[in-house]
Amino acid sequence: MMTFRFEEESFQNIYVLEDYYCTNPFCDCNHVTISFYNAENGDRFSFLLNLNKTHSLLPNQTKPSKTQMDIIKGFVKNIQDELLVLLKQRYLESKAYGEKNPMSYLVFEPGRYINYLEAFPRNTHSLDFSYNNEKYFLEDAYDLDPRNNNKDVRFTFYKFELDNEKQAPLFNYAYYLDEALREETDKKLGSMEIDMLMEANQFIPNLPDVIKSRYKEMKQIGKQLIESKPATGFTPGKISRNDECPCGSGKKYKKCCALKLN
Repeated sequence: MMTFRFEEESFQNIYVLEDYYCTNPFCDCNHVTISFYNAENGDRFSFLLNLNKTHSLLPNQTKPSKTQMDIIKGFVKNIQDELLVLLKQRYLESKAYGEKNPMSYLVFEPGRYINYLEAFPRNTHSLDFSYNNEKYFLEDAYDLDPRNNNKDVRFTFYKFELDNEKQAPLFNYAYYLDEALREETDKKLGSMEIDMLMEANQFIPNLPDVIKSRYKEMKQIGKQLIESKPATGFTPGKISRNDECPCGSGKKYKKCCALKLN
């Protein structure tokens, strides 16, 4: 436990530093949520400490007072190297924990489709295939809601490019476990899309069986999320889920800090 007194308050109050981390291994948020808590009077103020020694305010929290803002700025500016190293180490440990425990960061939302590897990050069975002598891969996303017997999977096709982290998808495809519905969907595809889909089915052994198995796994994850209680009492603020996250990661809020705050 780390305790602090601050010059801005004439060193009168004692605060305990609490640090919180995003455990999602797919999120490169690169920040820590720092909270200063005064047990004597119950005062608390929090902010995002970016590991490059800058800071941001939490989008769903009451704006700190002027004195609290001065404390935050002074803390970030004068943070000791030893403490910053410790926070970076804990950040990496949190990501490693999330890789083993996806339930620590997954959030249940009816109608939302989740990438399979986001729920099972340690799974090594990637859906790669070749087409016209080039490598491609597809991502498979599922509706976690076990009450929804939709029996469909959202495929997103990508070209395999190691040096392009933000590549755009080639096309999206709704894969139905029901063969009749799948045939109707296939009629709407273009010739290239049909060829790529056929190559994926030929190159990936037992693709339909793999998808059915993953579908059941994801519904089970959804059931567990419904039955589990929220770990924290944070409530959403005015920021939209599709707005850019104020932490500066460049991602949408729903894909970044919203996961941590839930």
